Amino acid sequence: MCEKKQSYTPADAKRAYAEVDQLVGKKTISPRQAGAYRRHIASRVQVTLKPSYTEQAARRAKAEIVTLTEGGTITTKSAAAYRAHITKRTHAA
Repeated sequence: MCEKKQSYTPADAKRAYAEVDQLVGKKTISPRQAGAYRRHIASRVQVTLKPSYTEQAARRAKAEIVTLTEGGTITTKSAAAYRAHITKRTHAA
């Protein structure tokens, strides 16, 4: 079975999602149980944020947030909060 953790990095979350998919494929857990695991993982993804960003770093960080959102690793509400954090702390070079 999957090991539940208190927090996940985006890379850990992707691995955990893949593990859940494998368990469903092997019929070790039901799709309903898999949904519960996925919600658990999604609610505990931790993205590391910096105290300030250059414009280039902000662009890279926002692109990474988009990638994580499209992949389902973080929720759209979390993504919006991360983008706001990045925008607020971006300074012109």
